Amino acid sequence: MSDQTKYILCPYCGHTQTHADRCAECGGLFEPLSRRATQIAMGPWYIRDKQNPFRPGCCYDVLKKQIRSGRVKPHTVLRGPTTRQFWSVARHVPGVAHLLGYCHACGAKVSPDDGECGECGVSFESVRERNELGLAYRTNKQAQRAQQLLDMEITGQPPATRATAARDTATEELVDDDEFVVSPTMGQDLLAEVLGGAPATGSRRSDPPPPPEAPAPPAEAEAFDCAPSDEPPPRPRARGRFRRKRMAGLPCLGLRRLR
Repeated sequence: MSDQTKYILCPYCGHTQTHADRCAECGGLFEPLSRRATQIAMGPWYIRDKQNPFRPGCCYDVLKKQIRSGRVKPHTVLRGPTTRQFWSVARHVPGVAHLLGYCHACGAKVSPDDGECGECGVSFESVRERNELGLAYRTNKQAQRAQQLLDMEITGQPPATRATAARDTATEELVDDDEFVVSPTMGQDLLAEVLGGAPATGSRRSDPPPPPEAPAPPAEAEAFDCAPSDEPPPRPRARGRFRRKRMAGLPCLGLRRLR
C-alpha cells in the first residue's frame, strides 16, 4: 500500500496544503497560541485585501492600531457594523473616518481627538461591539417582513395592499405568536364578558354550555318505605283533663266538656 498524502486546512484563510507548521498562503502559524491570539483579535471589521481575501475580520481596537501604523489609509476599502457590512471607503465610514482626519458626513478636516465635527455638528462615536455585525435586519422576523415588502414592490402590487400588510405587521408586533392568536371576534367576546356572558377567548367558535348536573340521591336518613300497611292509624289522644265523647251512630253536632 502506498502512503496517502496528508493535507492540512489553514484555520485562518482556508488554504489547503501538505502538513506544515505555517500556512503557505497567509503565513499564519498552526500552534495553539497563535490560534488563541487570532481569536482575541477577531471582530466584525473586514479590510479588503486581494492578496489575503479570506482572512477573518478584526475588532475595533486592532483597526485603530492599523490606522495609527499607516496600514489603513483614507482610501482603504473596508466594511463593518456602521456600513451595514457593505464595502465603503474608510474616510466615509462612521466611527473610522474621524480617526483618519475626516468627517464621515461632510468630509471636513477634523482631529482624531474631536468628539464632533465643527462644520456640521455630527458626533463621532466609537464602535465597541466585538460580536455585532451591524446588520439592518437582526432577527428572522424582521428579515421575513422585509422580504415580503420587497416581493410586493417587485410584483407591483397596489399601495393599498402594502398598507394592509403594514397594519398586519403592526398587529403581529403587539401580540406574540406563541402566546395568543388574535381572532376577528375578539371585540364581541370582550363585550360579552363585560355584559356577564361567556369569557373572552381567541377563537371564533364559542364553547358549548356545560350539561346540567344530575340531582343527588336522597340520603339514607331521608329514605322511607312507601309500602301500604294493614294497621289503622293511631288516634290522636285528647289533651287536658277531660276527653271527648261521641255518641255512636249519631253525627257529631257539637261537643261540650263534661264536668
